[in-house]
Amino acid sequence: MKKQSARKWILSLLLGALALTGVLPWRAAECRAAEGLPGYQATPYATTAWEQELLEFTNRHRMEQGLAPLVMDEELMAIARSHSMDMARQGFISHDLPSGNLQTRLVRAGYHSEVARENVASARTVRRAHKALLASPPHLKNILATDVTRIGIGVVRHPSLCDEYLYVTEVFTRPIERQPDSMVQSLLEDKVRDLRREGDGPMEADPLLHEIASKSVQSLSVPYDRTQLRSLLEASAGTLQESGKNHLSRLEAVVQMVRNLGNLRLPDRNPESRAKSYGSAFRRITDDQNQPAFLVLTLIGIGR
Repeated sequence: MKKQSARKWILSLLLGALALTGVLPWRAAECRAAEGLPGYQATPYATTAWEQELLEFTNRHRMEQGLAPLVMDEELMAIARSHSMDMARQGFISHDLPSGNLQTRLVRAGYHSEVARENVASARTVRRAHKALLASPPHLKNILATDVTRIGIGVVRHPSLCDEYLYVTEVFTRPIERQPDSMVQSLLEDKVRDLRREGDGPMEADPLLHEIASKSVQSLSVPYDRTQLRSLLEASAGTLQESGKNHLSRLEAVVQMVRNLGNLRLPDRNPESRAKSYGSAFRRITDDQNQPAFLVLTLIGIGR
């Protein structure tokens, strides 16, 4: 009896591993074709009750670990459900399908996030799918991630009688919250001031340098080139001379592209302790991954 129980246990583990890796040979296309239900012609279906059940399992496990529950996101639900539909049509699970990987699918849907994670699984019930995910360290890590706040769940079944499995997709994200320009500018100025204090000493915020930076950042191309930056500095120096700011010998410019202003960095160096003033401004752009970002220009005035 012990040997038989051990065999059942080993078989159960193997089935769980197969469900997570997508290798389920008995759900071959021939099986569906024999029923007259070719994979790409039959329409898989989803049930909200399954998705709600998995949300409850997921949040219960997070709260047992002292973590905040995740909020169901309707946009993410549509993305997750669409991926589960594609997996059900093909009869296997994968993060990468002809429809693209997670990042591709988020971009196509116009969903912007700072962090994105994904779990996929297949099992006969939602409970079994959840248990299989918990038993897999990489999937459990996503469920217990502290850097996400939203979740989208898609649970789909194929109508084929020979396919009794659910196809599950969980998408976890921390979306990018759009803040008013005035708030972003204030955050930027605070960040630059703090960085200078951490470096070689504080500098004064110069309203004229802020004004020059605000106008100049709008004309910078992405990516910018050195010639463009040199022209910008020459024009800015001319504006300073016209304004009578003769205590500055030159300007230095720092250009950065960041998704989060918390990642802004400035050089610590302060040439001979002569960095006297600064001005910063930003422009909203879209980066090469089609994600919203900030192009930040900081002008540093060097004293004579």
